[in-house]
Amino acid sequence: MKCEKCGTEIDSLLVGVFNSDGSDVYLKLPVTECEENAAYIDTDANWTGYELSEEEMRETILCPHCEQFPFKNTEIQVYDIVRVVCFMEDDT
Repeated sequence: MKCEKCGTEIDSLLVGVFNSDGSDVYLKLPVTECEENAAYIDTDANWTGYELSEEEMRETILCPHCEQFPFKNTEIQVYDIVRVVCFMEDDT
């Protein structure tokens, strides 16, 4: 996809996330284009924009080149996904 602010072709976005010690950092996460002129990134509740207003959420999603919110449309939809992780015996 192209950043709608700087026009650079991008395949990832800088997304603010909390570390386990409570500090925060921007991670480069893959962005996926989909139907309806939309794109999505997969993250979790450690996203620094989680439970913020849409305006505040935009401050946590940046183009890796121009470091601006990369979309002209300001609407953001957040879906809560449940991922279940199970563990196997260690064979060593």
